[in-house]
Amino acid sequence: MINIVIDGKIIKIEDEKTTVLKAALDNGIDIPTLCYLNDCGNVGKCGVCAVEVEGKNNLSLACITKVEDGMIIKTNSEKVQERIKSRVSTLLDKHEFKCGPCNRRENCEFLKLVIKTKAKANTPFVVTDKLEYIDERSKSIVIDRSKCVLCGRCVAACKEKTGTEMIKIVGKGAERKVSSIGNECFDDTNCLLCGQCVVACPVAALSEKSHMDRVKEALEDQNKHVIVAMAPSIRTSMGELFKLGYGVDVTGKLYTSLRMLGFDKVFDINFGADMTIMEEATEFIERIKNNGPFPMFTSCCPSWVRLLENYYPEFLENLSSAKSPQQIFGAASKTYYPEIEGLNPKDVFTVTVMPCTSKKFEADRKEMANDGIRNIDAVITTRELAKMIKDAKINFASLEDGEADLAMGEYTGAGVIFGTTGGVMEAALRTAKDFIEDKDLTNVEYSQVRGFEGIKEATVQIGGENYNVAVINGSSNLFEFMKSGKVIGKQYHFIEVMSCPGGCINGGGQPHVNAKDRENIDVRALRASVLYNQDKNLEKRKSHKNSALLKMYHEYMGAPGQGKAHKLLHIKYDK
Repeated sequence: MINIVIDGKIIKIEDEKTTVLKAALDNGIDIPTLCYLNDCGNVGKCGVCAVEVEGKNNLSLACITKVEDGMIIKTNSEKVQERIKSRVSTLLDKHEFKCGPCNRRENCEFLKLVIKTKAKANTPFVVTDKLEYIDERSKSIVIDRSKCVLCGRCVAACKEKTGTEMIKIVGKGAERKVSSIGNECFDDTNCLLCGQCVVACPVAALSEKSHMDRVKEALEDQNKHVIVAMAPSIRTSMGELFKLGYGVDVTGKLYTSLRMLGFDKVFDINFGADMTIMEEATEFIERIKNNGPFPMFTSCCPSWVRLLENYYPEFLENLSSAKSPQQIFGAASKTYYPEIEGLNPKDVFTVTVMPCTSKKFEADRKEMANDGIRNIDAVITTRELAKMIKDAKINFASLEDGEADLAMGEYTGAGVIFGTTGGVMEAALRTAKDFIEDKDLTNVEYSQVRGFEGIKEATVQIGGENYNVAVINGSSNLFEFMKSGKVIGKQYHFIEVMSCPGGCINGGGQPHVNAKDRENIDVRALRASVLYNQDKNLEKRKSHKNSALLKMYHEYMGAPGQGKAHKLLHIKYDK
């Protein structure tokens, strides 16, 4: 046991590899920091977390200094306070300090440091031409270098979470800057566009490519019939942006707020998730009949699709041809929905609310159209919708619960759990087993594919036969899985891959979580609990029990995977 003293408080520590910063945070002692991101191993970049260690002439950085028995540490001495204030002032010298129009003003970790230290720039950073600092070539991610503090959190997140290392700090001295590989457009590199770099950023240096103007323009156009649908994981994270806490179900409030914003119809992407299962489970059954090709990979995550296209194109034939829930919903919204409502498909403007930056790229892919009409017209993230609600002066927390419109708003528990890792696999197995065994089975939970392990494997029995399945949680784990040779060496039948660790609940378009909450609160588990609770409490828990969905197939699409359904709801990707 190691004994140290921090600000007069005696602390006992078991692990000698513990840093002073970790020891302080674990014991409720606040040490200012900016670059620290424990889950990505990012330390030692910002120089803010200075502490005074008795017996040492120079100040130490708490994030890289290991504890030693008998250490006496001061975090708030005059010497420490002067150093931190000086360091923050130096960072301000290269940071455009205009917080009013900044999209991070409510949760900027740097602003909190500036306020706490009362630091001021030595030489105010004046930006005369904003375009000189902005790179917005990507369909998904925007860099604003006038806000960047070179903390390295985006670089660490990309390396740790995705394994691609597609964002770097390049240059030397005053020329150092955050950049894509080769300064190319992110879309033209092997970047997954997942946005894990964006959610790691403590300031507004990285953000999503905004579609809010597209949405506002459509809402103001009297000739447009504007519909909206939110993804499963939006309902579990939106409350965070209105100070309702983590893991709060705000589904009903979201329906009400979307109506107040002026959308003509409010639907739910959970309906699209149920559609995806109808198509994907049917495809899986066809592969069983035809003995492959195996394994079949899920196709719901656009960042995973980009990973496969760019790194493992030899497996493209293994990818399910079913479009993602967003695109499947979009296709139905421009065909089936206008048919039943008597609308011209060209007048329907479809908006989705997504936890993901990569969904913006997916929506704008040239393949995502049928008969010359785009499946999806605009994608806004959780953060963008929150801004629209706040700009409209809607008191979100006090809203009464509303309901989705029925035509494409009904959903099952299977559709809800799409938002967390393992959810797509579980939903597909529920339907595939019922279809193959021709029974309405009551045991619908597949706990073996739940949880946040990087690689989960199980053998499930369907129709008297055993099928090997796997769930890959996060892109970096997918690379490890591929390197292991398992995908070739073992006969897998079905593999789910989600690019973001935890799945969509932890997507790049979700609310920012500061470094200390990321370390101390299991945000992913709290968000996932909302989805599993909805699933458990819904009357219908299998996609093929969705009555509105069955009506659509009966009256318009025909049989899943065939004819019109196959033409509208499936796609093939190329290298």
